[in-house]
Amino acid sequence: MALNRELIGKEYPPGTYKVTEDAIIKYALATNDDNLWYTYPRREGGIIAPPIFGVVWNHLELGKPLFDPDLKVNLLMLLHGEQDMIFKKVVKPGDTITTVSSVHHIEDKGSGEILVIKLLSKNQEGEEVLETYSTMFIRGSGSGKKKDEKKEDTKKTPKLGEPVFVQEVHVKKYQPYIYAEASGDHNPIHVDPNTAKMAGLPGVILQGLCTMAFAQNAIVNNYLGEDPRKLRRLKVRFSKPVLPGDTLKVVAWETERNEKIGKLFFEVYNQKCEKVITDGLAEAEV
Repeated sequence: MALNRELIGKEYPPGTYKVTEDAIIKYALATNDDNLWYTYPRREGGIIAPPIFGVVWNHLELGKPLFDPDLKVNLLMLLHGEQDMIFKKVVKPGDTITTVSSVHHIEDKGSGEILVIKLLSKNQEGEEVLETYSTMFIRGSGSGKKKDEKKEDTKKTPKLGEPVFVQEVHVKKYQPYIYAEASGDHNPIHVDPNTAKMAGLPGVILQGLCTMAFAQNAIVNNYLGEDPRKLRRLKVRFSKPVLPGDTLKVVAWETERNEKIGKLFFEVYNQKCEKVITDGLAEAEV
């Protein structure tokens, strides 16, 4: 059944989330990140949240459109395809975040449909802190017609030289369970082996947003001098599931740099040299 295009632009009731020190530390450690900006409460000025920490409160609001019966999303056929996060202001313990989710875009891809959910988050002062676009692919809900491949739709990989850094990350055996507790993402394919196998997977798989967090950590620590306040945007395409025990490699190339902004193109590979994240984009103050 096709998605209901009449709901494009629909906003859902706002939700609030109270940021705590414990939640920040728990999330950072669940993504194998011991950066003192997130984990050392006695640091001068106190800790701050990792830029990607917003997925914790976004997870609560994403369900409002996805579970809206009028939108007609078949959750069993849903895949998280892309994530684009624009970081506007640092988040700290004590902040109260209010987020509004909305149906931003629906597109027929023949074999399925693209659904883009926008989430806009503000703090207690009314300042925007995070703008997120979560792109879902709903298998089997499209028209069934093959789309013409147009040259202008083909994404071009930038010309790449030597990478600015290569960072290896080991996925722990119980990483999906640890991440689930810190992020609130308890989707059964991440925590229940039987459900994962019923979905055609070899077993539980790592949450894509945890893999994205690994990439964020590598960029902050290797490109931004361990200062997360400089990161302004992070965008990824999820291309292959990550399994517990995998060894990942984050590889990044600088594609642009001026007196204010640096841009990276990055990809994440598993131990078989298969891409698990493609078309990665990071923008930061430099």
